[in-house]
Amino acid sequence: MQLGQGYYKLLEPKYKYPKCYCTDEEIEIAVNVAEFVDKKLMPERHNFEGGWHRDEKLALKTRNKYYAECVKMGLTKTSMPKKFGGLELSTVLRNMVYLELSRADVGLAMEVMHIHWPVSFMIAARRDDLLKEFAPRILGDEAWIGCVAITERAGGANLEDPAFELRTIRTTLTIEGDEAIVNGVKIWPGTAGPAERFVDKYLKGHLGYWTIVTRDPSKGMDAAGIVYVPPDAKGFSVSPPYKKMGLCWQDENCELFYDNVRVPKRYVLDLDQPGLGGKIIKGYVISLGRLGVSSRLVGMAESVLRIALDWTGGRDIAGVPVRERSYFASILGEMAKRIEVARNYVLMCSWQAGHPEIYGPPELPEMQAKFSAARSFAGNTCMFCVNKAMELMGSYGYAYDYHVEKYMRDYKIIQMVLGGVQRDILDIAQGLYGPFKWSGMDEWIRQGGLVTEGFGGARY
Repeated sequence: MQLGQGYYKLLEPKYKYPKCYCTDEEIEIAVNVAEFVDKKLMPERHNFEGGWHRDEKLALKTRNKYYAECVKMGLTKTSMPKKFGGLELSTVLRNMVYLELSRADVGLAMEVMHIHWPVSFMIAARRDDLLKEFAPRILGDEAWIGCVAITERAGGANLEDPAFELRTIRTTLTIEGDEAIVNGVKIWPGTAGPAERFVDKYLKGHLGYWTIVTRDPSKGMDAAGIVYVPPDAKGFSVSPPYKKMGLCWQDENCELFYDNVRVPKRYVLDLDQPGLGGKIIKGYVISLGRLGVSSRLVGMAESVLRIALDWTGGRDIAGVPVRERSYFASILGEMAKRIEVARNYVLMCSWQAGHPEIYGPPELPEMQAKFSAARSFAGNTCMFCVNKAMELMGSYGYAYDYHVEKYMRDYKIIQMVLGGVQRDILDIAQGLYGPFKWSGMDEWIRQGGLVTEGFGGARY
C-alpha cells in the first residue's frame, strides 16, 4: 500500500465535512474530488515536480494534464454565475475542493483558484459584460489558465497592509480615449510565464493577467483598481520563471513588465466606479485570498497525517506498532486535533463569507481578521504536522520517496503569500480594535508616500 492511502474515518469526506456548513450536494462533490485525488493524483505526486531529477518536461506535462482534468470535472466553473452557464456554487464548496486537491498537490489547487479569483473580482465589480466575454473560455471543455498580479519589487507585503491604504502601488493606469495604459512591474505572481508554456495538447492557453494598479498613488484606496491585460498585449513581457524551493512548475512565478501596455478601457474592472477597486482588492484579493489558501494548508496537513499514520502503523517497537505506543499516539492525536479545529474554522469562515447580509462584506476589518485567523491557524497546524511527521518517521520522513519533504517545501510559501504570517496576526488584532498606523506614516503620506526599500520592507 502506498503511504497516505490508509482508511481513517475521521479524515473521510462524508465524515469530516459537517452539515451545519455543508449541504449534501457539496459533500457528494467533495467525495468525487477526493476519489479523483486518491486514484489519479496521489500516484503522480512526484511527477508534478518532474521526479527526483526535476525533469521540466515531465513536470509541465503532469501539471497541464491534471489541470485539464480538473477543468473537465467542472472544478474551474464553480464560481461563475448560473446566468452565464456556470455552477455558482458556494465559497464553502470551493474551499472543500481546494482542500482535497492540496492533499496531492497544492500547486494544482492554486491553478484552479486562479480562475475562481478573477471571476469573483468581476462579480464584485458587477461587470456582467466581462463575465459574458470570458464565460466561453472559462466554461468550455478547453483548459485555460489565469493569473492575478499583485506584488511589486519595493513594496513587498506593504500592499496587504491596511495602514498604507494601497498607496504603495506603483503600477500605474491612465485612461486615454477608449484605451487604458498600464506601466510598471509586478513580481511573484502565480501561474505566470511565457505564453508558449501554456499551450500543448492539454492546455489551450493563458487567459491573461488581472493586474492591480493605481491611477494616483497619493489617493490610496480611492485610486486603486484592477485591469485585465491579455498575455499577447503589445508592451507586455515576462521574465523566465524563478527557481524555487517548492512549487517549481505547478505555480510558476515570474516578473511581469508593462511598458505602455494599451488595452481596451472596458478591461478596467472598476471603470466609472470610484473606490470600488480598492474595496475589491482589500476584500476579494487579500481577505478572501487568505481564506482560500487556508484550506490548502489544511489539505496538506491532512495528507501528512495520513502518511504518518500509515508509517507508524507498519513499524514496530518491541512487537507493538509505533502508533500504539502512548508517546507516539499522543503526537498523532495532537496532529489530528489541530487539523479538526483548523478545518472546521475554515468552513465556518467560508459559510460566513457566503452570507455578507449577516456578517458584512469581506473588506471589513472584522472579516479580514477572521480570514487571517483561518490562514494563521491552518499554517501553524500544517507546520506542526509536517515537522512531527518527519520526526516520527526519522530518516524516512526526510527521504524523497516518502513525500513528507515535498509537503515541507510546499507549505511554507502558502503560509507566506498575501502578507505573510506576521501580517495575519496584525490584521487579527486590528479586527478587534480598528486599524493603526506605523510610526511616521502621517509624514510619509504628507510627502507623497514614496516607496523606499527601508520603509515597510518586503515582509515584516
